[in-house]
Amino acid sequence: MRGTDLNTIERPYDGCGKCLLGVRRLSRVKLATSSPERQRENVLTAAAAVGAHIIGWADDWEVSGATDPVTRPSLGPWLRDERGPYDGLVAAAVDRLGRNVVDCLNTGYKMRDEKKVLVTYGHDGAWNLDDPADENRFTMEAWGAQMELRAIQRRNRDATVKTRAAGRPKGKPSYGFQYVRKVMGGKIDLVDLHPHASEVLRNVARRILADPDNVTCSSEAARLNRAGELSPADHLAVMYGKPAGGRPWSPQSLKNILLSEATLGYLMHRNKPVLGRGTVTLYGSARGCGTGPHTRRSGAPSCPERLPGPADPTANTC
Repeated sequence: MRGTDLNTIERPYDGCGKCLLGVRRLSRVKLATSSPERQRENVLTAAAAVGAHIIGWADDWEVSGATDPVTRPSLGPWLRDERGPYDGLVAAAVDRLGRNVVDCLNTGYKMRDEKKVLVTYGHDGAWNLDDPADENRFTMEAWGAQMELRAIQRRNRDATVKTRAAGRPKGKPSYGFQYVRKVMGGKIDLVDLHPHASEVLRNVARRILADPDNVTCSSEAARLNRAGELSPADHLAVMYGKPAGGRPWSPQSLKNILLSEATLGYLMHRNKPVLGRGTVTLYGSARGCGTGPHTRRSGAPSCPERLPGPADPTANTC
């Protein structure tokens, strides 16, 4: 990058044959991470090395490496030829294209078959998948990315089994709830109602039930947006010390929250409530239906006033 004018590397499509799309991806974006900037520098360096320039960026943040590149929010439309012309891709590494051999090879062969350029940082020049040596190296790097992904998935599965066996939640709290830790940085001791978010949901539910013909999820989503109420994604970001991204409420997400059994206080696994032997245990508070645990047969109706109610993860094991 030394001595290179970045303004000449990033410029609009001009049909020169080396108008490349910069590809960046990160599974988890944290405040402390420098990966987006580091990937940007690597992409610009790789593009400059082959005399190309960047016409745009396909940035997929908070996107798992296991996601097929064709279905990614930012990269997918380019691969499906929905975003206009481009002459190829440039990424910081092969694992930014995909985290398994099939996805990487499919993307690489698509570039080859369409006579487009494929460049990654650390590789000398553009990839030539018609050359056996280059093809083998590309495949080996893709295989390494797949092995790393499988190791991550195995660790995540083991962690899920461990936390579930201990009756503790894993992941982020559902909208309307918050995790309570008695010791800062310690394990989660309790899942409690979030004072503001839970009241937002209750108010929405009351308004829809009071006038279902005129008050809908669409009208309520629009009302929340007009009122400047943080959407679930932004609310979660602010809870964990991140800036709000300005993402609006959508009618479908609001409907999903209202219909989700997680909102009733169930311990969830794979989007389904964790059931015991024919029963499921709900944990309420004085603000819900009662002051103690409520147990009902699975499939029986729950109390409509309990939206949402807190769950005690230390008492509900599976």
